[in-house]
Amino acid sequence: MGTQNLSRIFNPGSIAVIGAGDGQHRVGHTLIRNLIEGEFKGAVYPVNPDHAQIVNMPASKNILDIQGIVDLAVVVAPIDQVPQIIESCAGKGVAGAVVISGGGRETGDQGSRIEQQIKAAAGQSGMRIIGPNCIGIAHPPLNLNASHMPGTPAKGRVAFLSQSGSVCTSVMKLAEKENIGFSHIVGLGSMLDVDFADMIDYLGQQREVDSIIMYMENMTRIRNFMSAARAVSRIRPIICLKSGRSEAGARAASFHTGALAGEDAVYDIAFERAGILRVDTFEQLFDFTRILARQQRPTGRRLAIVTNAGGPGVMAVDALSSFGLEPAVLSVQTIEELGTSLKKTWSNTNPVDVQANASCAQIARAVTIAAQAPEVDGILMIHSPVDHFAPADLAQILASQVSYLPCPVFTVWLGGASMDKARQILNEKEVLTYDTPEKAVRAFAGLYRHNHNIDMLNEIPIRRNIKLKINHERAGSIIESHLKNDKFMLNETDVQTVLDAYGIPVSRAEPAGNRPPAPDYELYIGAKLDAQFGPVIKFGMGGAMSEILQDIALTLPPLNSALAARTIQATKIAKALKGHGQFKAVDQSSVETLLIRLSRLVTDFPQICELEINPVAVTDGQLMGFNASIHLAPPPAVAPDHLVISPYPAWQEQLYTTQESEQVLIRPIKPEDADPVMDFFENLSKQTIYLRFFTPLKQLSKRMLIQLTQIDYDREIALVAWFPAHNGKKIIGTARIIFTANGTEGEFAIMLADSWQGKGIGAALLKSCLVFSKRYGLKRVFGVVLRENRQMLRLADKLGFKKVGTPASGEIEIIIDIEKLDLYTL
Repeated sequence: MGTQNLSRIFNPGSIAVIGAGDGQHRVGHTLIRNLIEGEFKGAVYPVNPDHAQIVNMPASKNILDIQGIVDLAVVVAPIDQVPQIIESCAGKGVAGAVVISGGGRETGDQGSRIEQQIKAAAGQSGMRIIGPNCIGIAHPPLNLNASHMPGTPAKGRVAFLSQSGSVCTSVMKLAEKENIGFSHIVGLGSMLDVDFADMIDYLGQQREVDSIIMYMENMTRIRNFMSAARAVSRIRPIICLKSGRSEAGARAASFHTGALAGEDAVYDIAFERAGILRVDTFEQLFDFTRILARQQRPTGRRLAIVTNAGGPGVMAVDALSSFGLEPAVLSVQTIEELGTSLKKTWSNTNPVDVQANASCAQIARAVTIAAQAPEVDGILMIHSPVDHFAPADLAQILASQVSYLPCPVFTVWLGGASMDKARQILNEKEVLTYDTPEKAVRAFAGLYRHNHNIDMLNEIPIRRNIKLKINHERAGSIIESHLKNDKFMLNETDVQTVLDAYGIPVSRAEPAGNRPPAPDYELYIGAKLDAQFGPVIKFGMGGAMSEILQDIALTLPPLNSALAARTIQATKIAKALKGHGQFKAVDQSSVETLLIRLSRLVTDFPQICELEINPVAVTDGQLMGFNASIHLAPPPAVAPDHLVISPYPAWQEQLYTTQESEQVLIRPIKPEDADPVMDFFENLSKQTIYLRFFTPLKQLSKRMLIQLTQIDYDREIALVAWFPAHNGKKIIGTARIIFTANGTEGEFAIMLADSWQGKGIGAALLKSCLVFSKRYGLKRVFGVVLRENRQMLRLADKLGFKKVGTPASGEIEIIIDIEKLDLYTL
């Protein structure tokens, strides 16, 4: 149900606490006290059939006895009573229930049955369930603490999601000590209904949220999760501690939530693909909570180190090196400016060693000069104890200037308890403090890595004139024939036929005397079906040593040229492929194409549970696979539903013939279309641009271009019309429908090249979008049109749109009921 009713849950006007008792140590009692002492402004209704009064408040026997609307129910009754309670809540019209009660599927089959009864009780009412087995929720800006966490969380702009109540409590206690506030705190528990995907979607729409921190033990609806995270991580950082890295940890997490855990290495690549920064420890999780609550984020990798001692500066450089980073190279101008403020004995390089006898003012001035240098993205200030001034004096100066600097500042205070006063001063001013250089560098490197991942998400793939010629029917007939006859391993001939159908070159095994000459390189490519994430593609060093050296990178399909290139670069063999000594350089694009072909194969056929080609021999730039094998299994889902990232929807492709008998290709947009989209925009008239964007837009920014071309096919229909159809030289029109977060509505937009207006292209594009929207399950499509855009209004009227208002601003909203749309008369 996406974000449906979540706004009422986190902004309730009234709350019923069901199962609350009157004992001071009972969970329900704590919940009511938290609501009262937190000064929640709405109505609070205790519900318990055995008590007439709870916490000096009258109690109802049943939620149905409460007069008026109840937005949120918080349930603390025994788990076996919860299904009946939820049924009553649904009958009352409650928007959602937070089920604190434990004893669900984490306890076994009986608990699983009860959870299904809870879900059935909510039925088709639209009521949402958070939990069960959760600590509750809090929305500090609304003074809402509907949880049994002790105390009232401070207000801030960080949202925290957790499946563990104890992790929630621990983070809140540490945050209280560090003066860190939150926008939302959500205990998700077993995620019977509301899960990480729903919450990421919801929080991504909230202006009061700057960043999202998560503690995760397992995922549900992984495709929805990937879709939500990829959309939101581009605008708000998402940090996640995923437990269960080890086999023992995965078993413990499974016991806690009652859910299956996937292979941990696949979580790494999934998070990277979704733009999520994964951390390894609770310490790192809280550290990034501090950072995102207090600091701006570095925009690059260039760190300047200002230190009053040489040794700690070297430690910081070593720590940077361990993350593949180097100190910023200071310009001549910056070095000269530093020289005017520091003593002649300073290091004249980065690290900026100001020397132990530097004054407070000199250190602070060095920090300011370095931070203002255009070649610097972040500052690490390291202070070791000295006798000629108190650390608190330096902290006071830094506290007054850091907020005005153009890049983040990380401070390290060596000296244990003697630095506590300095740390306290800076903590109160929301300046980051650390006790070792390594911890500060790790924080900087983590933030840089996150920004780098987002940049890679936004990378525009190279447009190549390569048409992947495939024979889906040929490969499919072999695969289906084997499964029909309960044969799950293809023989050599059939393996070669299937791979050849997708343009993947493989050779039969040769007798020992007829083997080809030794190749320049040996590569490995393969794919394996993961229980949770679907097909996972593998690439790396091949040959006899591949299992020993383990130079393998993983990635998730579907792939384009940019994603394939990133996979190659993640391996050690990538460096060798650039050429070395007598070995020729390999055209990386040929390896990328091979991976893209493999990606297409496992995208089309969920029946392939394992595929391996080892080696792929590279000889004089030519690729040839040997020792190929394919294992089959009954498919876990129909393609492409077995993927966790939606692939290019080829089924939307179609040919349209204009009134002048000109053929136009209408197809979904691709990331590679960025340059043609820019050319299309640059040739539009000012009037056409104004009618589309409602403003005299002069050019498309890179961010807008990425938003227009790098779409999620599960969240948006975006079609482009190409002419001529056979070679697609230019785009002549675009149309799209962007789905709302609840997945039931969509907003349309359309734009045509001036010379192609009035030829039926716009009608064809919009009709196709409407037809496809019905397949996606949308109920309504709406749009806003300027009053002077008479041509668009005539088209909308012809297609069945209705005007729902004519505001004085000159903008007219139109809407069409997709559920009532007759596809045959459209």
